[in-house]
Amino acid sequence: MNFARKTVFWLIVLIVLGGAFQLFDRRQEASRQAQEAELRLLPFAADEVREFRIDSAGDGPRIRAVRGPDGWQLVQPLRAKGDAEAIGKLLANIVGARKDALLFAQADPAKLAELGLDARATEMGLRTAAGETVLVLGARGPTNNVAYVMFEGRPEVYRIHADLRMDATRDVLALRDKTILAFDPVKMRRLEIARQGAPEVVVEQEQGRWNLLQPVAARASMAKVLELLYALKNGQAKAFVDEDPPALAPYGLDPPMLRLTIHEERLGAVQRLAIGAKDRARRGYFAQANQAGPVFDLEEELVNTIVLGMEKLSDEDAPR
Repeated sequence: MNFARKTVFWLIVLIVLGGAFQLFDRRQEASRQAQEAELRLLPFAADEVREFRIDSAGDGPRIRAVRGPDGWQLVQPLRAKGDAEAIGKLLANIVGARKDALLFAQADPAKLAELGLDARATEMGLRTAAGETVLVLGARGPTNNVAYVMFEGRPEVYRIHADLRMDATRDVLALRDKTILAFDPVKMRRLEIARQGAPEVVVEQEQGRWNLLQPVAARASMAKVLELLYALKNGQAKAFVDEDPPALAPYGLDPPMLRLTIHEERLGAVQRLAIGAKDRARRGYFAQANQAGPVFDLEEELVNTIVLGMEKLSDEDAPR
């Protein structure tokens, strides 16, 4: 009987101790989360941001982007599709930033000027459903590993990692969608490549069979065709040269030196790329997609890949 009572007693003790440890762990976790929240620069998540703006100091660019049904759109200094990956990374870095230290509860104007938090500062505004939060970003610190930030309308000055300032001062090109052609290579039905002074190359795909129709009839190499198509799909504009060109002849695009036409499986879905003269200043080639929109630069390497690849699309191992 005594043994049974002792067993029950120790069982009760273990249950009480287990509950106490769980309560202690919960309190420790709550304390840790509170400390983490205190260290975070911003109290919201990146996916809560619906709009952001960057106002650079002096004559720097003023950038504004809005999240819409089809993703991010740049609306200032120009209207263009935003680079979803680049903008997502930017917001994740900004929203996930931590305060290294509170430097000043309130700094005088001279100290603010010393930290670059005066007229030279860059502002970044982030708008959520709760309203806009504006960061005022100052200069880098003496070691270049730190920078200074404060919130618009608040006197506190914080020290942050310098990478945050670098992220917030990206240029327009870094945040702009630089996709050349948006298509799925494996769903290509017909590829046409016309080059000045050379026979046209035509490849068709039907039910997994890839056939070269021009300049000679032969079996096409699926691997070589897909290699060329993926190079196009993954290629990016190197620079945007003219947003609204009044004429294409100055860029060697009327007519172009090289023209690619990709017919997709969807009826009427066609992607076109025209490549013109060499842009020697930027070491690229002038190009335009789908017979409209801006003239941009392509990397020389991509153009060389197209020119060399178009001559090697036949399947040399196919039975003749």
